[in-house]
Amino acid sequence: MNAFTQRRWWTRTPRPPKRGPVSRMAMPLAAAGDGLRLTEWLVLAVFSLAYMMAISAPLFGIPFHRTGLNHVAMALLGPALLLHLVGLALNREPPRYDRVFATCLPLLLMAVYALVGSAVAKWELKERDTYLTFGLYTAMLPLYAAAVPTLRHRLRHWALALVSIWVLFSLAALVGEAVRFGTKETLHEIEFLVVSGFVALYYAAPSRVIKLMAIAMLLAAAVLNQKLTGYIIAAMAVIHIVVAAGWRRLLPQWRWPYVVGATVFTAALVAVLTLLYFEFREHLPSGNVEVRMTQYEAAMRQFFESPIWGSAYTAGSGEAYRESFRLLNIPTHSDVLDMLKHGGLIGFGLFCWGYWKIFALLNRAVAATRDDALLNAYFVAVRFFQITALVNFSLNPLLLKGPFLIVIWGNLGLAVGLALAATGAFERARTGRGGAAA
Repeated sequence: MNAFTQRRWWTRTPRPPKRGPVSRMAMPLAAAGDGLRLTEWLVLAVFSLAYMMAISAPLFGIPFHRTGLNHVAMALLGPALLLHLVGLALNREPPRYDRVFATCLPLLLMAVYALVGSAVAKWELKERDTYLTFGLYTAMLPLYAAAVPTLRHRLRHWALALVSIWVLFSLAALVGEAVRFGTKETLHEIEFLVVSGFVALYYAAPSRVIKLMAIAMLLAAAVLNQKLTGYIIAAMAVIHIVVAAGWRRLLPQWRWPYVVGATVFTAALVAVLTLLYFEFREHLPSGNVEVRMTQYEAAMRQFFESPIWGSAYTAGSGEAYRESFRLLNIPTHSDVLDMLKHGGLIGFGLFCWGYWKIFALLNRAVAATRDDALLNAYFVAVRFFQITALVNFSLNPLLLKGPFLIVIWGNLGLAVGLALAATGAFERARTGRGGAAA
């Protein structure tokens, strides 16, 4: 060969074979070396949409859950979850469905109970407002848990993404609240979302300055909102932060006395705050006491009429309430009382059992991830989210509204999946160390 043909610029670089359209579509389902896959980002994007719709009142001045957009997020979430679960199966990373369903079984049974009763109410008894939405959204809980991969090194990506979503929308809600200050109840029914985001920021941020900013922002959100629920949740956040800070700085032998002291301190503080409420309640938000007490009495009366199975969800979800010359049809201002009224002790018992199982699992995950600052911060924050969500929907009707249902059950379902993977990895590591020592 002559010198001309031996020049480097003459040599053709081999090109990889072109991928057809079908191959390119299948790429998101392929295993990722690091970070989240496209299908995981898709699930998180729809989850973020539900968050945005949940905080739409302070953000846009429009409560989207009262419009025709109420179920848009669910219509998108179903296909996204299905695509992601198919991708996990194709990559031979199937979730531990046995552990997922064991944890979610009580709430899944409650969802089936509500679906069957509501179907009878809607198509046989011709009730207009039923609990079909509640049953359907609650039945999605195991799918959220199954969406999380079982590899611990990838759990951190999920935890970081979820904490980022919380903080982003808490900041957005706080800004919207500040801009709309003076507008009635800008953060009404979403206090737990906003405060939980700042709690997550407090535990996830290593900087003391950012931690102080997180506390200041959650207190500002409660003060600007001027709602009793917000004050209660902000007080819970501060007590939690103070008590947990003392716990983490103690040696193990001093922790049980500290638990006793912290319990007494918390009980005394709650008693003082309660006395201050009754002393200065004329200067505090009323919380629609007349409407609430009327509805609570009616709900308890219906529960006592049928305490075992309630109405079996065959009754409508609205309650008649007369205000001046208007007859309003509104849900009870307590989803917990609605469970008693419509589900009886069967439905309420399933809810308490399932909610406790998730709380106990999150507690184990907090203990199992103490060597990982990010995962531990996530589990501490989502445990706080679970408790404050219960407070919120014990005093407000949240579990009939699409975006709130996705945010509540989505957060708890994803937390179940992350906790099962984290505690499973911890148990395997402990067993391995034990076997090596033996």
